[in-house]
Amino acid sequence: MKFDNHRIYTEIDNARKSGKSFVIATVVRKAGSGPAEPGRKMLIFSDRKIVGSIGGGALENMVIKDGLNIIADGKPELKKYILQEEGEKTNTDSSDIRETGMICGGEVWIFFENITPEEKIYIFGGGHIGKSLVYHLRNCAFSIIVIDSREKILHEITDVQKLLVSDYEKIFEDVSPPAGCYFIIATYSHELDYKILRKLYRLNLQPKYIGLVASKRKITTMLDRLKEDLDFNPNLDTLYSPAGLDIGGESPDEIAISIVSEIQAIRYGKTKNVHLRII
Repeated sequence: MKFDNHRIYTEIDNARKSGKSFVIATVVRKAGSGPAEPGRKMLIFSDRKIVGSIGGGALENMVIKDGLNIIADGKPELKKYILQEEGEKTNTDSSDIRETGMICGGEVWIFFENITPEEKIYIFGGGHIGKSLVYHLRNCAFSIIVIDSREKILHEITDVQKLLVSDYEKIFEDVSPPAGCYFIIATYSHELDYKILRKLYRLNLQPKYIGLVASKRKITTMLDRLKEDLDFNPNLDTLYSPAGLDIGGESPDEIAISIVSEIQAIRYGKTKNVHLRII
């Protein structure tokens, strides 16, 4: 039987770009009779959206249920399904049976591949520190977005998902970061840094990390202003400033290394580190 997975691959590309979590269920082997042909694929999304089909019926319903569980678990898995009615005798070890209630009598192996979106990291400022951050982050499985108001500066940056030339104060009119993002603020102006910080808190984006490149004196002043300007008490738990781990160095590249190290520590729940932050 012929089938076309073109739509599946198009949907996979679109889903990855949009940051959706999903599972690719692929028929990798079939023995005996049954509707599921090797090579067939089906996408199962966390919101229960389904794209494609592995053949329909009770088998497909069971695969959808298993796929949703695998999205939650996060691990790839190979499952074997027995296309027989419940209680029917089989030579297969009972621990390996996934009875579907079908009468085909065949066996099908489905591989579930869990696809999780890359975590997004927004870098405000494409100057020396911004460029160094991109250099060190590009191989760390982040979706990197660099924002700067200077188009010429952004032309010097490569290997990122997006380069946004924008007025810093208006950037969020066109960009809607999801919860759990990472933000690094390192523009050429402390006043701009403050306005971006204030905007992040006003939008209540629930970030995983906000790294602000600033001196201890500057961040103290900014925090005083922030508390005065906001009509609520900001949650500073995810604000790290001065940004970075205390590993030494003052050059843009060394500062970037310390910030990337801090992000990795937070990302993987490593708590035994000395941070530069004063809050």
